[in-house]
Amino acid sequence: MEEHFVNYNQALALKELGFNEPCMSSRDMNNGEGLIQIPLKSQVFKWFREEHGIWVTFEYDDCDCVEANVCWYVGKCFRYGIGPLFLTNELNDFKTYEEAESACIDKLIEIVKAK
Repeated sequence: MEEHFVNYNQALALKELGFNEPCMSSRDMNNGEGLIQIPLKSQVFKWFREEHGIWVTFEYDDCDCVEANVCWYVGKCFRYGIGPLFLTNELNDFKTYEEAESACIDKLIEIVKAK
């Protein structure tokens, strides 16, 4: 079940970006100084779509490889129907879907922090 949640560092970064959705999990921060919400990855992708207009597409790259790898693409939707604007094209081939999701969330955090 753990693979469905973002990691602690991602949760901290998301909180700094304003993520404040109800979550199924939380962790103690600084020995009782407060709890930090640990969201599901699906919640995070939805939040980036709704709050920042950023969408993500995952796909399997099985071109001429012996093993299929997971790739992802990040795009920016215009709010008035003119999109999409492609922000980045990440072709780092990840061996698992969960590994690709986590790397993608790191990239989304980086994109929003850079605004």
